[in-house]
This record gives sequence, structure tokens and C-alpha cells, in this order.
Amino acid sequence: MSTDGSTHPTEHGSAGPLPQTPAGATSVGTPDGTPTPGLHAPGSDGTAFPDATGSGTTTQGSIGDGNPDAGEPGWVARNTNALISALLVVIVAALAIAAVVLYRNQRDDANADTEAAVTSFLSGQDLEVETIDCTGDTCAVIVGGQAATVLVQEDDEGDQHFGVSAYSGD
Repeated sequence: MSTDGSTHPTEHGSAGPLPQTPAGATSVGTPDGTPTPGLHAPGSDGTAFPDATGSGTTTQGSIGDGNPDAGEPGWVARNTNALISALLVVIVAALAIAAVVLYRNQRDDANADTEAAVTSFLSGQDLEVETIDCTGDTCAVIVGGQAATVLVQEDDEGDQHFGVSAYSGD
């Protein structure tokens, strides 16, 4: 039996009990108890295993200890640029749709105003308007069974002037 305090009585190379670190964990070292640089027992000082340089600087948190905060970033963090790009595309599309709707609404209002002005003008000439369709400053009308084209122009003072001719459309 060995008198050096080891639990293995005739084991060759036994240098006695392993030295303890202050936290109570066992460290691997030289026979005189000094730790070998870069070679510690796993978890004894916060390192997992010695790295290639022997410095022992690999930490447990970076290996992946089951903590979601210490591992790979989440889906949103990995795809932030794609999400921002997609949101910008949606915003631009919504603005384009709104602009088209506002433009068409403004154009329809202008056409309705022109139709009202032409109808009023032709009624003032004792003509009955059967149908009217205006696009911009040109109106196609049917008056008393006859097709006609009416051109509406507005002068600098805002007064409207009308020109009536036989229908010249398609």
C-alpha cells in the first residue's frame, strides 16, 4: 500500500492526491501541484478544454450550453435586412396605389365638371343632351340623335369656351 495518500495502492506514476483549486475543483498539473498552462480539468476555471495554443481561453458559453442567449442569433436578427427591405417594398407599393387612386379620383371629378359645363352650355342653346362622355377637355355627346364633339377650353380668367362640331371620334 502506498503511503502518499492515494487511493490506488500500487499504481505507478501516482504523485499523491490531486491539488484542489480554490473553488474545490480538481486541476491537472505537475507533481509539485502547479497547474500546467492551458491544461485544466473541464469546468474547473470556466474553460472547457485547452485551445490549440494551449492558453485555455475557450469558454463554456460560446460552445453552447443550452442558453438561447449565448448561441446563434434568432430568426429576426438573422433576417433583419430582408424584413426591412420587404417592409419598404410594401410601403412603396401602398404609396403608389394611393397616388393612382387620388389621380383617378381627381381626373373623374374634372371630367364630371366638364360634363356639367357642356350640358349647361348645350341646354342654353335649346338642345337636349341624350348622352355625354368627357375625357379631359373633349366631350362626345349625342344631341337630338346627332353625334357631336365638344371641345372645352378655359382662358386665363377661368371662363370656359366651347366648340361644337360633327362627331370626329372612332
